[in-house]
Amino acid sequence: PRTMKESVDLFRIGKAEINTNPDGIDLGGPFLETLSVLGILTREAQMDPNSSAFTQGVEIYREMLLATPAYVWLKSAGNTRSDQIAAGGQWLRLNLATTSLGLSLHPVSQALQEYPEMAKHYQAIHTLLAKPGETIQMLGRLGYGPQIPPSPRWPLEKKIRDA
Repeated sequence: PRTMKESVDLFRIGKAEINTNPDGIDLGGPFLETLSVLGILTREAQMDPNSSAFTQGVEIYREMLLATPAYVWLKSAGNTRSDQIAAGGQWLRLNLATTSLGLSLHPVSQALQEYPEMAKHYQAIHTLLAKPGETIQMLGRLGYGPQIPPSPRWPLEKKIRDA
């Protein structure tokens, strides 16, 4: 529940929430907004593994992941802060390159989280994709996706200050 709440707290359900806080997990569009208005799509329901909202969300992701034609991962020899920053730069360049080719790149890095609740998944992904001592820094889905508009962003003046 603690780790699941971390994501649920970042949900932005409906256009008003997305525009007010454009930095979370965007759950927008007519269908999801209708579910929210009807009280079906709520943060509480997303925290309840027995709710239909939760189980449907899991099934949507399961189908999406199984339908993905290709995955890409970045790994490093270690896991220092420098390794992590270098991987971030590599990920940005990879994203730009894939976009220039008309492809889509979607991070799916949940199994790479380094907290106790994910230890089993972290170990499994490293056993599958890395040699001993290496660290999988990023994991993503790669393929052709629909054209989507830019996501909402904070105005620059909210994030950048004069020195």
